[in-house]
Amino acid sequence: MSLSKAKIGRTVGKAAVYLFLAVGALIMVYPILFIVMVSFFTPTEFNTLGVSFFPIAQEPTLANIQQLFFVNTDRYTLIYYFNSLFRTAYGTFFACLTSLLAGYVFGRLRFKGKNVLFLILLATQMLPGIMSIMPTFLELYRFPFAGGNSVFMGGHGLYNSYGVYILLNGGAINIMGTFLVKQNIEAIPPSMEEAAKVDGAGTPRLIFFIVFPLVRAVLAYVAITQAIGIWNDWQTPFYYTTSREYQTIASALSKLSSFAGQEGTQVNYPAMMTFSLMLTVPSAIIFLIFQKNIIEGLVSAGIKG
Repeated sequence: MSLSKAKIGRTVGKAAVYLFLAVGALIMVYPILFIVMVSFFTPTEFNTLGVSFFPIAQEPTLANIQQLFFVNTDRYTLIYYFNSLFRTAYGTFFACLTSLLAGYVFGRLRFKGKNVLFLILLATQMLPGIMSIMPTFLELYRFPFAGGNSVFMGGHGLYNSYGVYILLNGGAINIMGTFLVKQNIEAIPPSMEEAAKVDGAGTPRLIFFIVFPLVRAVLAYVAITQAIGIWNDWQTPFYYTTSREYQTIASALSKLSSFAGQEGTQVNYPAMMTFSLMLTVPSAIIFLIFQKNIIEGLVSAGIKG
């Protein structure tokens, strides 16, 4: 009798856990489900009916959904896509590259003031990002050799040009990635590199052929998190560019949202919400596919560090 009660108790406990997880999953999925349902509305119908918990279009349209498959998309939508892809690929590549090189410098090389410099780099992570917006704006606006008017340099330095992305996403050191790579490199026996030096390997060969395979898990974590972060970043193009030719999906959506609801205009909320799917779906797919790599990278950094 007692065994039967224990079995019933375990069954009830499992059922309660599964019910709790199902409710949590529904809460997490509901915003995407709501956006998908709203995407079938026309602006007039949505603004007339208002918002309901489960909106169902009476006269559904595929005009908004077609944008997700590049059907009937305008020129600027394609530009937003290109800018987002270019910036994400460029920034992710340089985040991994600077993490590997800077991590090797701080993890292996010996020079005066190394620890102090590394602490200064870590200290910059404690500053709120909003504090750097105005100084960054002024530096981009007053960038040396200002006065050009090309895609790489605007009329005022690098402001409102691709130079914003090239400088901010390419020249900056990824500090968190540097920290993780440094921790891994310090746990690698120096004998491996010394043996390679005896065979005539130089520093570039040591970094890319000896060290790189050993810290690949951490760099995979850096690449995934950096790609998601850059793809979703709206602040950089929003604050440092004005032309539509330099906007990304995130910043274009932010600008549309900021001007929504102005007097005398009809806001196309279904199109805006469908546009947001272009932003959220790729990030969700990347996370679901590579979540194992994220965990492995953190575990590797934690064990070796």
